[in-house]
Amino acid sequence: MALIRILVVVLVTIGFLSGCKEKPREKKQVTKDMLLEMNKKMVSAEVKVIEQYIADNHLDMTKSGTGYYYQINKPGVGDSIRYQDAVKLAYTTSLLDGTICYSSATDGFMQFTVGKAQVEAGLEQFVQHLQQGAIAKLILPPYLAHGIAGDGNKIPKLAIIVMDIEVLEVQTSQSLP
Repeated sequence: MALIRILVVVLVTIGFLSGCKEKPREKKQVTKDMLLEMNKKMVSAEVKVIEQYIADNHLDMTKSGTGYYYQINKPGVGDSIRYQDAVKLAYTTSLLDGTICYSSATDGFMQFTVGKAQVEAGLEQFVQHLQQGAIAKLILPPYLAHGIAGDGNKIPKLAIIVMDIEVLEVQTSQSLP
């Protein structure tokens, strides 16, 4: 009889303890619409920050259809840079707070071929509106610069970057070997 009582108490205790376990929470599934909404909010916040920077620094910039801001301080000469042209730039890349990340003065000139994804997407888009000798300022939101990860070196994650550039040389794709 005592053995049965002990067995009943043990079974009731086990049943009670197993009933007290927290039920697993349902995972909220992230949908495509949720991601789109989060992205829109993030881009909207970035636009506000960029436009405040432009106002605070009394810049006269134009916004492109893809979201970068630019100001051409000196037009260049000749044909506009095109897809597959080789470009050589003098440049300074900085953060909105003025921190210089990279510069041709210390890191050498930037050289790339348009269309080969060798530089920030926004820079590659923008240079196709310039000619040799042009001097311009460019502001790139993260999605056209180094994105959510930064560059793993001097540009932090989700950084808006400012680029001052001068087109030093353009080799058209027709003149390349």
